[in-house]
Amino acid sequence: MERKMKKILILFFALSGFALADDEIYYAYFGIATTNPPAVVAAMDKFNASECGQKSPSTVALMAETFNGGEASTHTFVVTYDGSKVLEDTLAILSTCPDYAEFLTEMAEISVPTEQNLVKAVYEQGDWTKDSVFAVFEMNIKNEDAYLTAYKTMTDKMVAQGQISGSYGIERVVAGTDFSHFAFIGAADVASLMETLAILDMKNPDFKEFQTAVRRNRSIVRRGIVNPVKAWE
Repeated sequence: MERKMKKILILFFALSGFALADDEIYYAYFGIATTNPPAVVAAMDKFNASECGQKSPSTVALMAETFNGGEASTHTFVVTYDGSKVLEDTLAILSTCPDYAEFLTEMAEISVPTEQNLVKAVYEQGDWTKDSVFAVFEMNIKNEDAYLTAYKTMTDKMVAQGQISGSYGIERVVAGTDFSHFAFIGAADVASLMETLAILDMKNPDFKEFQTAVRRNRSIVRRGIVNPVKAWE
């Protein structure tokens, strides 16, 4: 188990080596199952405060999988890389970092890895780091450009009408899972998110137009709700 956890969490900062351009944002998602979330936070606090943790230029957020259907993950680490230079610098730091090795050992004792995904930001609006709850829609899309056109048309109208106040966007899966994309909607609180989700109904002409445009182009795999637990710079 310890070897498996170390292998998974080495990818924690390394998988995003797929990034090619400095103006592209990639995220590595690492799901874990744990019965001791405070210990996970403490382990990350300890590593982040270490010498190499402070040198690492990537950012990390821990999300609680509040409602995720039958998925095994209880939490997900989200690692953000702002371009290939950040990836290279992070890898160089962690490859010789004893504090990181200690972090991997501690994580192996308190959690089990469940999944690892690398995604690329396709279209993002707003600052998702300021939201406290998110709805996530995992899906398979055949034609990304066509879907994005319909998505932008709908969300632009919703924003203009004050129906979306938080962040939102589309991410493309690069590696690690069997769905192609996911969309997200963020909000300041659960009540605000529920209000936004209630608008995504066929009684809403803008949503009906969107659904008509994408119904043969995408299929939803899973819906979920996640809450940020803590973030580390």
